[in-house]
Amino acid sequence: MLNVFDIIKLTQIDHKEVDSNQVVVTDGNGKPNAVLTELLNDVVGNMRIFINMDQIYSVDELTEALATHTPLPTDVLDEYEKVLREPIYNINFVPKRGQVELVVGE
Repeated sequence: MLNVFDIIKLTQIDHKEVDSNQVVVTDGNGKPNAVLTELLNDVVGNMRIFINMDQIYSVDELTEALATHTPLPTDVLDEYEKVLREPIYNINFVPKRGQVELVVGE
């Protein structure tokens, strides 16, 4: 089963990596999960600033790279790791908004 990291790594919009404001985490009914969305947006924002994703192939590699290249504390990196490992049950593309909805927790 794919997880959030896999989708972030593989998905592009208009041939560009997804940006932090283009990803929304929802439940099976399409209800946004504000906490996970905010956390994921923070992860993606830091990834885009500090990390070359062409050289990252796993959650462990990403967490290690963020620990090396950012001043983020361990507890924040642990939360990043949790959201990145969330299993994905579905993906909904919303072209009008240029967003990708990641369905978790079904």
